[in-house]
Amino acid sequence: MRNSKTKKSVEISILIALAFILDYASNLFMGWLWPQGGSISISLIPIAIIAFRYGWLAGVMGGFIMGLLQLLTGAYIMHPIQVLFDYPLPYAALGFAGVFANKVNGTTGIKQMVYIWCATGLGSFLRLICHVISGAVFFAPVTGENPWVFSIVYNTPYIIMSYIVSTVLLTILYRRNSEQLLVK
Repeated sequence: MRNSKTKKSVEISILIALAFILDYASNLFMGWLWPQGGSISISLIPIAIIAFRYGWLAGVMGGFIMGLLQLLTGAYIMHPIQVLFDYPLPYAALGFAGVFANKVNGTTGIKQMVYIWCATGLGSFLRLICHVISGAVFFAPVTGENPWVFSIVYNTPYIIMSYIVSTVLLTILYRRNSEQLLVK
């Protein structure tokens, strides 16, 4: 029993570290596209793998921890609530892909692909909501524009692109290595 708990903890820790590294690398190479932050990142992949292997709660906690790690590498802090909506909560939201864990793990082929896309779509949508709230409340432009519209227009492109790239790669990964990705 202890060995399986240790194995689970090690796997989750490695996947969180991988998510952090992938997100950090995307900020280095893609961050210049959005002047106030945001990038096309594939950090969703390791968080989704945690969620599919161990359920939504493990995915949410893994994403939350990954978001906390981002705070150690130069977070932009305006307000304590903004910190939550920009770092731990959006990545924790990705873990809700685990709501579909039984469907992803219990099917193959096209059905599995559809469940992967739905699962990561849910996590990405919830992440988008967090970033939109933060953008509208804390980063609203003072030019008289509607802060909600501005935040949606600003955040949606990179979240959608992150979703598409991550989900395509995750689908390929599961189609080729499905048995190795299931919990044993």
